[in-house]
Amino acid sequence: MNPVSVFLVFCTSFGLPIAAESNLSTRLGPSRSAPRVRVNIAAREEVKRAMQGYISRDLASLGPVQLVERDPRWTIEIVTMAAEDQEGKVWALGLSVVVLEHGPQMKMLRTLADAWGYILRAGLLQKDQPLEAQFRQLVAAIKRMPESDDPTTLAQHKMCMIPVAELDEACRDIVSSFGARFLHPSEANPGLR
Repeated sequence: MNPVSVFLVFCTSFGLPIAAESNLSTRLGPSRSAPRVRVNIAAREEVKRAMQGYISRDLASLGPVQLVERDPRWTIEIVTMAAEDQEGKVWALGLSVVVLEHGPQMKMLRTLADAWGYILRAGLLQKDQPLEAQFRQLVAAIKRMPESDDPTTLAQHKMCMIPVAELDEACRDIVSSFGARFLHPSEANPGLR
């Protein structure tokens, strides 16, 4: 293992502001059903521009992908922290990469609640039996959940430190891991999961 690729623990990474929107709204690929991905990068401006270019290029290599600012299926959040030497020269970057998955869980729960509600209304379960009571409790719990169609789940989080000269390669690894895990899981190398 490359000694430079050590895990970086910096608790403040989650306290740093994440760029609300990126300017990576260029649509890549011809397919309308292409996966919708938003990329947010919190970094110094020159690092942010470089990373946007690398990530845009590497996502395009995965096949049809839409880079969007609204209604993504996945969001890749990248927070960087510069490591400087005594003269103030940046020699390495700490990267915190979080992949968020949006939406499918709530849609699935609402569909299940509708199906269970139909079963209850149709009287297909014996009244006042444990299974019927559990179905009623589940339906009631789902209906009390917020009406958001976009709950977000943390799908993946990685932290590392890289030399500045390896930023291009690090972006390629981030996108490759994302593609293998979420876009093409059947082709994924088991070591990436």
